[in-house]
Amino acid sequence: MMGKILSIALAIALLPWVVLAEEDCTKLPDLWLPADGTEGLADGGISIQRTTGDVCQGDIITITVTVDNLSCGDAGTFDVSVYYDDMAHLIGTQTVDGLPGCEFTVLTFEWDTDSAPSGEHDVLVCVDTGSDVLELNESNNCLTIETDLLIRPNAPYVEVEKLAVDTDGGTVEPGDTIRYEVTIWNYGCSDLEDNPGHEFTDLLPAGVSPTGQITETSGTAALDGDTIVWDGSIPSGGSVTITYRVEMDDDLEVGDQVCNQGYVHWDSDNNGTNDSSTPTDDPTTGDEDDPTCLTIDEPVGPLPLSGTIDAPTLSEWGMIVASCLFALSYAWHWIRRRKMARA
Repeated sequence: MMGKILSIALAIALLPWVVLAEEDCTKLPDLWLPADGTEGLADGGISIQRTTGDVCQGDIITITVTVDNLSCGDAGTFDVSVYYDDMAHLIGTQTVDGLPGCEFTVLTFEWDTDSAPSGEHDVLVCVDTGSDVLELNESNNCLTIETDLLIRPNAPYVEVEKLAVDTDGGTVEPGDTIRYEVTIWNYGCSDLEDNPGHEFTDLLPAGVSPTGQITETSGTAALDGDTIVWDGSIPSGGSVTITYRVEMDDDLEVGDQVCNQGYVHWDSDNNGTNDSSTPTDDPTTGDEDDPTCLTIDEPVGPLPLSGTIDAPTLSEWGMIVASCLFALSYAWHWIRRRKMARA
């Protein structure tokens, strides 16, 4: 009994030292920007690295950032900065008054995009931008948020593709009918208006002849000489598709290349006049704003005439005889089994 009492007394006496040993961390802190959705933060926390999404130029974007201290060592005061595209474009900086070991903090930034250029942007976050904290690992202090952020201009923002489809299938040959499919998107925050002049033109190249077959999902498309024209409007966030057919000329030769490119004409300053143009892009290539090209290939020869076959070789005759013998053997066994069953 006395021994048990002494053991309890000794444990109680040593308890402060044990607790002190557990709390005493001699490691440096390690500030980290984990990817969005990373689990394992203190108390079951999950990292949040995100933006509120695409906006019109001048709107506010909210950026949420999680900073984690991977180490048991406490971090002193440090700065967190957010940029777009690179460190030359600062969105904002916040100061964090220290971060205990194995803890995390969540910060919120607001980005006024009034002076930011339109287009797609990356959002970059860096922690301890003043290098005030000595850390275990200095290489994990920056993170690019995995979202391409689109700032849409307060004007039409045009993208256009032109796809060529051989309606006969296979290779492109003289006399083939080609279907061109042009799709125009307006990603801007203003409508693309139906202004004086055409909103789309496509001068057909040498080597093709128009068929007059033209359709459109909105507006009005027509053939003006050798030029496909379209007039109409595209609302913000909307699109239109124009489809027209041409025939490849009969005198084209193998290796000849037929290329052309259409243009969307639009008003960039909302004064009622189309003052900007965007060329079509061939979506089947990796290049941007490139013309759509077709190359004449070797004609495919005619199929064998009906009723004519190639004579089988000796090895093919052997396969035929073997197949016949197998079929006769199977039939003989089947007939024999039926006779035995009747008996």
